[in-house]
Amino acid sequence: MKNKNVIVALSGTGGHIYPGITLAKEFKKNGYNPIFFITNNKVSIEILKNNGFEYILFNLSGMPRKISFSLVLFLVKLKWSLLRVLKYIFILKPAAVIGTGGYMSVPTIFVAKILRRKTFIHEQNTLPGKANIILSKIVDKTFISFEYSRKYFKSDNVIFSGYPIREEILRTSKLMALKKLNLMDNIFTVLIFGGSLGAIKLNEVACKTLLEMSKNKQMQVIHITGYKNYSEILKLVELNKNYKVFEYMHNIYDAYAVSDIVICRSGAGTVFEVKTLNKPAVFIPYPYATDNHQYWNAKEAEDEKIIVIEEKNLNEQNLGNAIKVLYSNLHLNVNLNSHNISYKLSQDLIFKEIVQCIKS
Repeated sequence: MKNKNVIVALSGTGGHIYPGITLAKEFKKNGYNPIFFITNNKVSIEILKNNGFEYILFNLSGMPRKISFSLVLFLVKLKWSLLRVLKYIFILKPAAVIGTGGYMSVPTIFVAKILRRKTFIHEQNTLPGKANIILSKIVDKTFISFEYSRKYFKSDNVIFSGYPIREEILRTSKLMALKKLNLMDNIFTVLIFGGSLGAIKLNEVACKTLLEMSKNKQMQVIHITGYKNYSEILKLVELNKNYKVFEYMHNIYDAYAVSDIVICRSGAGTVFEVKTLNKPAVFIPYPYATDNHQYWNAKEAEDEKIIVIEEKNLNEQNLGNAIKVLYSNLHLNVNLNSHNISYKLSQDLIFKEIVQCIKS
């Protein structure tokens, strides 16, 4: 096969971009040339630059649900995006086109199919998006993270692959991470992050809860606030040297490595990372996610190490109680925070399935 270009199409949040990057790394490792089709999203661009991948920007946003001028503008943007997708797919002649979510996947997959390229999608969440349900009818293969999702797809090309976990998350040394983050060993450590969809209430309640708990117990905290209220959280903890605040962290695998308990949203990527690392966690689903899919991701993962608190019920008391329960469990079972380094990576399975399809 002469042409080894592979297009990865996505838009939106880290929940779509990280599985795309993980798959792209697998293809690059095996001699392919991944190129991203993405929308003009600050976070996505920064993440792609940080990982050294080539990308092409498209001026496209989600379709408005009501008839308005915004809908007309969307249709104009969609037309030009379709033409640009057509141009670049014709030039690149990719061996495969992979959609990992968001509205950019739709025009890319449709055009690729018209041009008779091999097409694939990966659905991260328990409840599939409507776009992926439609796309699954035309792509060569559909990969799903949760077996639960299979019932929503009517096509027979669905493969349960799991979620592509970044290898750094599994391979990072705790001792090295402690040095990088300037943290102490053998101190109870909590990691907090809310993701790029916004987590003001999570940030504030978690911060106040842990500041109160730290009065009676020695602990250290890594708090990744996101861009929305970084300065506010920083002011709250300015006198506490054991409370580290970050606006964003590209090397979140270091934070995972040193943490005993995680407090976070329940996007599919986070759920799989926490479960793969066997970390005790409090999941606080983003309440405005499409079809409330973060709630269902969390409930699918819930067990003795995972406590789910809906944001409408979140307060300092019940979050504090959840942390105390997980902390007690840590000391009841010393293996609770271990993970299996030989964990079967989903990207390896997805890569092999796609290459087999390309060669057939």
